[in-house]
Amino acid sequence: MGKLAVYRLGYFLTIVFSFFLLGLSIFAHFSGYINPEYSMFSAYLSLGKPFLVVLSAFMLIYWICRWKRWAFVALLAIVANYQYITSMWNPFGANDNNSTHALKVITYNTHSFGGEITGYSAKEFADMANAQDVDIICFQEYAGNGDFTNEDICTTFSKFLPYYYTPEGRSMAIFSRYPIQQSQVIEFPETNNCAIWADITVDEKTIRVFNVHMQTTSFDRMRSKAAQARAAANEEGERQIYLNYNDHLEANMIERSRQARLVKGIVMATEYPTILCGDFNDTPGTYTYETLKGNLKDGFQTAGEGFASTYKGMKNLLRIDYIFHSSNLSGVDYKTIDFEMSDHNPVVMTLSL
Repeated sequence: MGKLAVYRLGYFLTIVFSFFLLGLSIFAHFSGYINPEYSMFSAYLSLGKPFLVVLSAFMLIYWICRWKRWAFVALLAIVANYQYITSMWNPFGANDNNSTHALKVITYNTHSFGGEITGYSAKEFADMANAQDVDIICFQEYAGNGDFTNEDICTTFSKFLPYYYTPEGRSMAIFSRYPIQQSQVIEFPETNNCAIWADITVDEKTIRVFNVHMQTTSFDRMRSKAAQARAAANEEGERQIYLNYNDHLEANMIERSRQARLVKGIVMATEYPTILCGDFNDTPGTYTYETLKGNLKDGFQTAGEGFASTYKGMKNLLRIDYIFHSSNLSGVDYKTIDFEMSDHNPVVMTLSL
């Protein structure tokens, strides 16, 4: 085969690859609406959206540099992932809505407040939240220990957020500056995870706040076990850990899908302005994300700026903590705060009532 033939074959395969990326990107756009119980391929594809975006961007640059019309195919692939891109990156800045009737909300997976026996980190976080005039805090993995107990944590935050809902036996909490009228646990079957909600009266308006902690991925635990097996030169043990984790990952995807549908049903039946926040343990564009979002708005898309990562693992590239809101609330500001207490960072949003 001559050089010209090799060149033509390479050129043809590059065109085919560009169309292949476009096809995958279009399917990935809809993959978040397909129940993983019916299609695990779509579940994995929704997780692969960042790779599709990067590859499509690379092909766009490649075709532009070669001044070829196939750049349009790569551009369409990027457009197909537009919703995912805007849920992770917003270069245009926050909303300029400066309403005087504003509500500031934090969601934070505390990782049991770092497990510190002195409670120093919890007190430091409380001081930071108080200084920022936060009105509502939604905690996941809200738990003390034998030295700094749940009661100590409650005392720390209730000094400036006097109304709270901390259901017994659940590592979830909602603290509020405003009165809580009623509250309830949403039970997730066969798991320690759950969701809670509270109706909060703000300036004579009732707002329902949902705080969710979806089924975990146990990714860090798997990596730790694999590292231990690798250190012990146990290659077969390490391989088995990865194989078992794949089954575990798929089972948890299905579990989160069921939990998301349960929460969505209650959200849709809510007649009040709604805020839904928490640790989804899933990335944007997945079935969990799209199901919980429903008719709500992603706070980062309405008021965020920059890059939206919230999880400190995986090189700070993942967003798994969210604040959504109903259309009768407006986003003013949305940001992630770097705080050294947990493997998550707190997310803060200001909303206009």
